[in-house]
Amino acid sequence: MANNCLEMNGEEYKLAVQLLGRSPRMPFSVKTRCPDGSPQVLIADPVFLEDGIWKPFPAFIWLVCPRLKLLVSDLEQAGYVRKYSQQLEEDADFRERFLRSQAQISGIRLELARAIFPGELPEHIKEILLETTVAGSRDFRGVKCLHSHLAHELAYGGNPIGAEVIRIVGHCEKAHACGSIKTGGSRI
Repeated sequence: MANNCLEMNGEEYKLAVQLLGRSPRMPFSVKTRCPDGSPQVLIADPVFLEDGIWKPFPAFIWLVCPRLKLLVSDLEQAGYVRKYSQQLEEDADFRERFLRSQAQISGIRLELARAIFPGELPEHIKEILLETTVAGSRDFRGVKCLHSHLAHELAYGGNPIGAEVIRIVGHCEKAHACGSIKTGGSRI
């Protein structure tokens, strides 16, 4: 299966929820870790049962590393969402690589959903999982969330926006002690 997630004990689960900043509505697992061992990217189930109804969840990859979240937020504030949206519009090669990456993530979502859902996936769920970006948007010509694109790149590779973001902010190092960074950037 495309997931290949890492094992997580009770304390790690608590840390992942703390880094996420909320209790998730659906099961999740750790996909990648920072060099200090703390969760970096989480993968949630792309379909979940709520109140007896199966629902799609296309934005299933979550960046939880506090260091990366802060740095990516700075890029978003500096106008990089607009920059990459413009690049998608003007650069055919960049756009083609982006569209391939979104097809890749749609395939992964669908594979994971089929492994979870009891029986054949309903068409409306398949449609949402196949026709949305990693950030859950139906707009393939615009960029919604750099955090999602970076999480995609770290978890599965192939996302040109995520690749450019990691090139700018840099990979995490053990000395960053990512798991001890509070959301505001100060140490615990």
